[in-house]
Amino acid sequence: MSGVFASLHPTLQGVLAHRLGWDNLRPVQEAAALAAAEGNDLLVIAGTAGGKTEAALIPVIDAVLKEGLPGVGCICLSPLKALINDQEERMLSICTPAGLSVQKWHGDVPKSERSWEGGDPPHILLTTPESLEVILLDPALAADLKNLRFVIVDEVHAFAGDLRGVQLRCLLDRLDRAAGRSLRRIGLSATLGNPQEILNWFSGPDRRARLVAVPSPPGKKQFSFLLADQSGQARAVARLVSGQRALVFVRSRSEAESLSSALAGMVGTLAVHHSSLSAAARKAAEESLAGQGAACVICTSTLELGIDIGGLDRVVQVGPPPSVSSFLQRLGRTGRRGSPARMSFVLADALALLVAVATVEAAMRREIEPLHPPVLPYTVFVQQLLLALLKERRALRRTVTASLLSCAAFAGIGEEDVGTLIDHLLAEGYLSADGGFLMLGPTAERTVARVHGRDLLSVFAGAGAFCALTPEGEEAGDLDPGFVAGGVGTVCTLGGRRWRIIALDSDHRIATVVPEGGGPRASDRRPFWSGAGAPMSPAVARAVQRVLARGSSSLPLGTREQAAIRGVAEEIGPGIPADGFLVRERDEGVLVLSCHGGRFNRALAVLLQKALGTGPKVRFSDLWLLVAGVTGPDPAGDVREALGAVQGWSRTEIADALPLPAPDTWKFGPLLPRSLFAGMVRADDDDCAALAALLAATPLYPPGEHISAPAPHMTDE
Repeated sequence: MSGVFASLHPTLQGVLAHRLGWDNLRPVQEAAALAAAEGNDLLVIAGTAGGKTEAALIPVIDAVLKEGLPGVGCICLSPLKALINDQEERMLSICTPAGLSVQKWHGDVPKSERSWEGGDPPHILLTTPESLEVILLDPALAADLKNLRFVIVDEVHAFAGDLRGVQLRCLLDRLDRAAGRSLRRIGLSATLGNPQEILNWFSGPDRRARLVAVPSPPGKKQFSFLLADQSGQARAVARLVSGQRALVFVRSRSEAESLSSALAGMVGTLAVHHSSLSAAARKAAEESLAGQGAACVICTSTLELGIDIGGLDRVVQVGPPPSVSSFLQRLGRTGRRGSPARMSFVLADALALLVAVATVEAAMRREIEPLHPPVLPYTVFVQQLLLALLKERRALRRTVTASLLSCAAFAGIGEEDVGTLIDHLLAEGYLSADGGFLMLGPTAERTVARVHGRDLLSVFAGAGAFCALTPEGEEAGDLDPGFVAGGVGTVCTLGGRRWRIIALDSDHRIATVVPEGGGPRASDRRPFWSGAGAPMSPAVARAVQRVLARGSSSLPLGTREQAAIRGVAEEIGPGIPADGFLVRERDEGVLVLSCHGGRFNRALAVLLQKALGTGPKVRFSDLWLLVAGVTGPDPAGDVREALGAVQGWSRTEIADALPLPAPDTWKFGPLLPRSLFAGMVRADDDDCAALAALLAATPLYPPGEHISAPAPHMTDE
């Protein structure tokens, strides 16, 4: 027994020993306990199923038992409701025998269970950022946080790089103020490309913080790559999952429903899991893998995070994964309990195969995408301002603005910009003023703050989805408004079941549906949902270019697969550099090999179009641009010259050339004055400074100039 284990509260020692059979802690748990005892904020990084949850929970339970304080001692924030449901069971197994209560609070929990007013608050509260906003708006519930000591944030990487992470950081600072002390923050993640930077973001300035990173022990991994066109993909998946317990990841909700229909009758126990399904349907899918025997769940990224779904035999990835981080998360769903991690790719063509093997090679190099929190999140500033006024009714302008600017998430926002923003909100009626006091204005009361401020809880806008309900009130899921425009009588699949729309209520966004018997038919409509898929990450794109430069993968692929990759490289032509731009003339136009990912290439296409003028037309993909209509005697030379000119542009010139998207792309974008909206887009969406630096630093190669790429070192890690 280690000294750390022996130092724990006797009740906790007994629970760990007699309920879990532990006589010691894992390395990550011991390291976390030691760091927490020194008063540090923690970022705990360990592999999937590496004991991170217990590493966070053990110091929390130990402190709550030793201090004996009433009320909520710890809040656990998670990005997904399903993750909360899973964590509740794991936490109850430790907390209940220790005499501590646990409660979950999120949108799928019945309203009658989403309160403890008049009762005893739980020792540990599991919730989402959006539901925590509800709790903080209620004075009685917020008062029960006065003895709060810890905040645990699960799957930190799911928050850090976007606006939801900004909201999370604001909540962490607000919880400190509500408790009257600096709460100890514990973040958990399995995959982070820049952990120290994220720890600094998570903890904040002038706080003690410690990174607890324990490498996962080497484990065997088995990969297989199958080429199958669209018509043969379902059969390939069926062969892979036959008699197995498997997760099948696809790129979108629509693809999940389509593959489910195609697999009907080919796979025994089959379920679907994605964000537009009802809570009951998602739970049933999760439980199908918790039972005995073969089972297959087709899913999107909703099952990518650390929900415990038992021992899987195989993960199947249809199409390339969207990022190295996603690949590692998905791979980590299998290979538990001592068995090898098995992942099979089903790929439509040679290009998809190339991207998939490049992703695996990048993961072997540990080239995980870094996360960069937004620096000018004006939309979240507006949300937090309106929430503060919703709660306080009226507040001194200088007091509320000073409070918001003290949040670390808004460190990049200046007082002058806040003055411009508030004056604009006053002019538009979103705010009203009474002397030095601010209040919600009539425009806000009529729009974003209606229904008790429900629309203010989230930083992301819903798509106005229709709730699919049976006449008996059973929820099937959500349907996109564009899809239900097909009208009454439409038959579609949702959650792998066929439904017929028999009525539409546009005012209340309800589609009444009834089950439709029989198997899938050609006349069934494939459901779709708005929203583009994630572009290829720069880490994956760079790895693709290295594979192209070698003309083969270092993975032990079959002859057919290596030949397919070689064929893609040969189609581009000899002399592909391991990095940099390559400009080459082709029959269909001038190809610009630009392996920096989808977002970069989207911006580069606009810049190159401006440099070339109105004649040529530039199209882009994740890996290259194609320029058609260059009429001079040396089209490739003209494009290379224009690209070279773009590489010399300043961030200001780049910002002036890029178009501004529609403000309603962001939930609170229409509330911003145009100058601040443009500044936010250029800083965080376009990241013009990084774009200018990358353009300037990227070599530009003419045909024939070649730099070879080294093969990654093969390991079992």
